[in-house]
Amino acid sequence: MGYNSLAALPYIPYNILQSLATNPNAEDIWKMIAYNDYDCLSKPNLTLEEKLSYVWKTGRQDAYSVFFTNLIEDAIAESKCILKIYDYYIHADGMYNSTTVYAFDFIYGGTMALVDYNGVPVSRWDLFVHKLMACLNGQFVGGVGTLQFFGQQSRYDLGRSVIGNSKTFTGGQIFMSVMVGDGGVDDGCGG
Repeated sequence: MGYNSLAALPYIPYNILQSLATNPNAEDIWKMIAYNDYDCLSKPNLTLEEKLSYVWKTGRQDAYSVFFTNLIEDAIAESKCILKIYDYYIHADGMYNSTTVYAFDFIYGGTMALVDYNGVPVSRWDLFVHKLMACLNGQFVGGVGTLQFFGQQSRYDLGRSVIGNSKTFTGGQIFMSVMVGDGGVDDGCGG
């Protein structure tokens, strides 16, 4: 028996993406990513294939909107929505488990700041937070237990609308956590 190797860690962002891509509560998130206008929610739902086509894997980033990294070099947030999903903080809780905090950055141009939601102009950020919580809070994503927005699991579980350049793009961050742990993985390193 070994110590925690965080074997599930590399797969969790993709599991989160799969939850977002297949959960009906996330349809409005995808519409806000795909359609940049005020009436984006009145547009048709995206197919699974269309949703996955927004995910950047390699090469130039300007044609994509969903990233598993906090660094985006050439995707211009002024003209589209960008969603970044990445591990932000890992805290060792014991020999066999760690609390892993995931960041969800949602960035968009200032001219896209509002959307029509049930006949009311609402903040694109506020609607993103609501839909993200409805889809992911309490969702199993491959850790020990579920992804949570729960201050007793991590003091980093919070939201803030402070990212952007205060001129041409804005957005916010939500931090959610999941326990990740195992009894060690024999990877052939002599451990």
